Amino acid sequence: NDSKKLTAEKRAELRTAIAKMETEGKLRTAWAAGSVMEIAAHNILGATRLAMARCIAKLAVGHMAPLFAAAGTEGELFGRTDARTFLVLVDGLPLRSFPYPHTALVKGDARSLCVAMASIVAKVTRDRRMTELDACHSGYGFARHKGYGTEDHREAVLRLGRCPEHREAFLRKLLAARADPAQMDFLATED
Repeated sequence: NDSKKLTAEKRAELRTAIAKMETEGKLRTAWAAGSVMEIAAHNILGATRLAMARCIAKLAVGHMAPLFAAAGTEGELFGRTDARTFLVLVDGLPLRSFPYPHTALVKGDARSLCVAMASIVAKVTRDRRMTELDACHSGYGFARHKGYGTEDHREAVLRLGRCPEHREAFLRKLLAARADPAQMDFLATED
């Protein structure tokens, strides 16, 4: 009832079972992410909404295709308001400015098998992506901390500087938290 309580190995095992069900045509999954630039432009919640819209578009192929036939770009897709024939389950609080009908489920993992399975798909995919990033940007410990702002992660960024996967706002907050108060004027004007 909470994918965070599972070991990485157990999540991977369950992800394999979900993939098998998908291969058998019993369900469909989709995964998407917001980029560093999208997070900077729209904040994390806005980038999450974009990623959700991308998932809807992927899942719609062959099932709800007429609803999305006119959507040529993700921006157009995200702005569509005629796709009202399905319900999106969101783990957490209701989303503002989300054009698709949705029901928010606080602690959704424990309340919905669909949400629990989606959480497993997301975490396993994220873990795999973090392992790939670790190979591309060694020294940051992505495979270990999985992108969370752990103390090791923060220390690595301070030691190595940011890589393309780090948001400028994350770096500014990190530097501000560690800075000598006498340097705060310098940090505020640097860009």
